[in-house]
Amino acid sequence: MMLGIAVILFVCVMLLAVGFWASRKVKTSEDYFVGGRGIGALVTIGTQCATFVGGGMTLGWIGMGFRYGLGAAWYGAPQALGFFFMAAVLVKSMRARGAAFVSLPDWFDNFYHNKTLSIVTALACLIVPITWVTAQVTAAARMLETLGMPYWLGVLLIGGVVVLFSTIGGYVAVVYTDTIQWIVLFVIFCATVSFAIIHVGGFGEISRSVPEHMMNPMTVEGMPNYTIFLWIISGLVSGMGLQSSYQRIYSAKSDGVAKAGLISTGIATTFFAVLTAFVGMAVFLSGGPTDLQNDSVWPWFLDNYMQPWVSVIYSVCIIMATMSTASSMLNSISLTITHDLYSKFINPKASDKKVLRLGIIVSGVFGIISLWWALGGSWMIALFGISYSVGCGPMAAAVITAALMKKKGNPLCIVGGVILGVIVGIITLKVPALADIPAGGTVFSFFAALLICVGGSLIWKPKGGQEIDENNNENRNREVA
Repeated sequence: MMLGIAVILFVCVMLLAVGFWASRKVKTSEDYFVGGRGIGALVTIGTQCATFVGGGMTLGWIGMGFRYGLGAAWYGAPQALGFFFMAAVLVKSMRARGAAFVSLPDWFDNFYHNKTLSIVTALACLIVPITWVTAQVTAAARMLETLGMPYWLGVLLIGGVVVLFSTIGGYVAVVYTDTIQWIVLFVIFCATVSFAIIHVGGFGEISRSVPEHMMNPMTVEGMPNYTIFLWIISGLVSGMGLQSSYQRIYSAKSDGVAKAGLISTGIATTFFAVLTAFVGMAVFLSGGPTDLQNDSVWPWFLDNYMQPWVSVIYSVCIIMATMSTASSMLNSISLTITHDLYSKFINPKASDKKVLRLGIIVSGVFGIISLWWALGGSWMIALFGISYSVGCGPMAAAVITAALMKKKGNPLCIVGGVILGVIVGIITLKVPALADIPAGGTVFSFFAALLICVGGSLIWKPKGGQEIDENNNENRNREVA
């Protein structure tokens, strides 16, 4: 256990060093929120993959494979559809003609110049990250408990380091630590899962030995027949409803780099979704107890079949992954509050230095509040899953509507769609008959929002004054920057 504590302390020092290094590059608010738009291919790919194919994801996916077999791949692989859509459709639009967008509401404003839409989408962008910081810090602290560190001390250590390095270093610190975490986790993961598959005789032996239903990719044993369809829709919208996804499009130094990051993440998502299904089946053949929770399946195998230090190092990798996600969400919160709300509506005449200073303050203050929530109990953690279900679906629907309809979309219908989507998501999760439907909150909130956004725009077409000629937006883009 002392090895684990020593390694995590080393990681904390490394992250703080990255934060102080990155802080020297922060001169403007654009530096703080999108890294000065100069992020290269390796870091763009690394930060995208770390966010959507990180340690927590792979743990859960292995557990799904242990329980359902190859059909579990549908839980994660459909995320690739969203990334491919973003690469094919959104990159060009969001970076067209020197567009200097910093946030997702900037992009909506480019089409519609509607104050209500800008405020509603900004508030919607806060729904997911406002709980994720606390949830990720809590998860890391709980893992540190297994290494012998008291929970409260783990919260203060992990949370304190996350708040400090992401607050002083901004977006650059976030994406570089993401990349470091992803490379380390990728190496450890590939080495350990290879052992698991070889241990049971390889892919061929897995295919021959597991129950027949586990090798049927179109079956999820014990789940409703429509589960795969719901997982596909949920995966499609999962990355499209997060502000942080679009920061990575804006921050890439070229269109090609932005597309490479998204396409690489889509490929990695599909690869890991299928691989982890086989790894889960390998653990099943290794005698894993059937009552294991999904997140405990892979740790059980490491504890029983690998050297103790391997399990410790893997735990540290998972802690690093939670830290990188928390820092990304904290930066996203700061962006939304500072740029999308304060500088646009509260104090439009604020200087860039003032916006930058406020962004740093918001990051630090909200980070401290998140630590307080983490120390206070599990009530905020209960909101973690709810926020994802009610936040991502409506925002993804709004993005798809604007991407496909452009100036033909009705901004007020998009506003109504987002609001209705959030309400439907909450209702779905609270009604007992609907709450147990797989990914129901995300799927129903998405379709409800999409129906109003698209259907409403087709019925109530925007007035001529609302239609914005894209060829005349260059000056507006400079103002947004």
